[in-house]
Formats: sequence, structure tokens, C-alpha cells
Amino acid sequence: MVHNHPCSRVYMQNDPWYRRLTVEEKENIEPLLQQSHSSDEIIMHVKEKYNKDITRIDVKNMKAAVNKGISSRRDIFEFLKSRGKLMEYYSDEPIRNSLTRICFATYEQMELYKQFPEVVGIDSTYNTNKGKYSLFQLLVTDNFGRGRPVLFAWTRKEFKRDVVWILDCFRQIMEDTSKTESFIMDCAQAEIAAVKLTHRQAHIVLCSFHVCRAFCRKTRNPIVKNYLCRLVQCKRRSEFNFYFRVISRLDANVSQYLQRRWMHRRELWAACFRDNVLTFGNDTNNRVESSHKQMKRFLQRSDSLHKIFQ
Repeated sequence: MVHNHPCSRVYMQNDPWYRRLTVEEKENIEPLLQQSHSSDEIIMHVKEKYNKDITRIDVKNMKAAVNKGISSRRDIFEFLKSRGKLMEYYSDEPIRNSLTRICFATYEQMELYKQFPEVVGIDSTYNTNKGKYSLFQLLVTDNFGRGRPVLFAWTRKEFKRDVVWILDCFRQIMEDTSKTESFIMDCAQAEIAAVKLTHRQAHIVLCSFHVCRAFCRKTRNPIVKNYLCRLVQCKRRSEFNFYFRVISRLDANVSQYLQRRWMHRRELWAACFRDNVLTFGNDTNNRVESSHKQMKRFLQRSDSLHKIFQ
């Protein structure tokens, strides 16, 4: 037989047959599949122990096989409660006794928050399940500057009351959130209002990328856009005042928009007005959004709510 590629280990190691685990090997890693949230950790373990290069899809399929005995909502929730703290909220809308909010954190995530409670990022994303629940994540920043999720929540809506419920659950699950000094978030009014209500002692830092994007939507002039982004990112108040005067001369409509919507709360978005706010270098929400992206590699809009918990 003539092959159209070199018959080397490099090519063969990606073949499904070559990376397939034996029954005994699957039994050995079953505890790891049940306990670990990191696909990379499982992939590295298999590589080191069995010298096989499995993929993230392989990990997902093996996890599904391990959890296939868990089918009903009650079974899944009992399984989650054995691994952490789960909170549920039922409403009569859209139908009677409808599950509209879910909040969950593992025991490992609770310990992680206690280690790094100072700065928390919060954000939501869509298209992770066919029930159209929005997925919220709360993240902390570890010693290596990495974003680490400490709480997941799913809600039917994203109104202020929904985010307030999530943050109340966050306080109850973590038991003490008074050490959180700053929340990093985008410009969603529901999230801003909810944090002000539930964590009044904490600072709010709006993602500079989202703020710049909101500003730049008000003009097509590239010069004005450049000054708007400088306004957000500059470190000295004298520069801030100078850039605002320039913007006022170049575009009166943008200047009025800033005065009407943003200048009265510039400590939330202007870097020069939050000198004493702890952020660990986080001036954007990119760590949470990166985590969303990683999760969407495994979750699809066609997945049921039961499946995403598995």
C-alpha cells in the first residue's frame, strides 16, 4: 500500500485508534474525570502515565460516559451538591414552578476565593445551552495573573434583580466577601447597580475596552476616537482635562454625551481617577471573556441544561 503521507509516529499519534485508552486505563482515570475541571490536567496525566495524546473532545466524551448514569435534574443537582454548594430559584414565569436561576461553586473554588478575594471579575455570555440561560462567571486573579473561576450562575434574564440574586448567593456560598475590594465588569447597568447594592464597600472598575467601544460608537471621526480612548487610559488628571477639551472642540455632540452619561461617574472608567483602587493590573474584562471562550469549546447552544452540568 502506498501512503500519501510519511508513516511516522508524528502522524500516527493523532489517529483515534492510536490514542484510544484500554478498559483498564479508563477505569484508572475515572476518579480524575469525576473530580478534575481541567481538561489540560487530564490530558497531561494521560500523556505522562500512558504516553497517549488524547484531545479535549476525548476528555468530553469520557466525562459523558462516566456521568451517563446521572440523567434526571434531581440526580444532577444531588451530584453537584456532593461537590460544592448549589442554590436554585424557582418562579411562576414563564410557567409555574419554573427554574429560572442556578448558582454553583465547588469546594475547591470556595478555597480558591479565600486565597485571592481582593479582585473579582464578573461577566455573562450567551449561546451555551438550548434553554437560553445566560451564563455568568465570577473570577479571581491568582499569583500568576491567571483568571480562575470561583462561581458559575445561570439565569433566564439579566435584570438587576437577577444579578443581585447571584451576588447574594456569592456572599452566602463564600460566607464572607468583605475582603473583595474591586469588581471588574463591562458597562452593563444591571451589574453596576447590583454590585452597588450588595457590595457597597467595593470599588467598581469598568472594562476600558467596553468603555472605549461605547464612546467610539458616537462618532465616525478617527481623530475623536483616538482622543476618546486616550481619555479612558491616561494616568494624569491634567491629561484627562486636556483630552476632554480637545474632544469638546472637535465634536460638541460627543462632548455633551460624555457630560450627560459618563462624567459624573468617571471614577468607574477613567484610569487617572482610581489611583488607590486595587485591580492587579486588570483594566479590562479579558480574563472572564477568555474563560467564556474556553467553556464554549465544550458547550453548544444545542446542549440541554442537564448536559452542561455534566
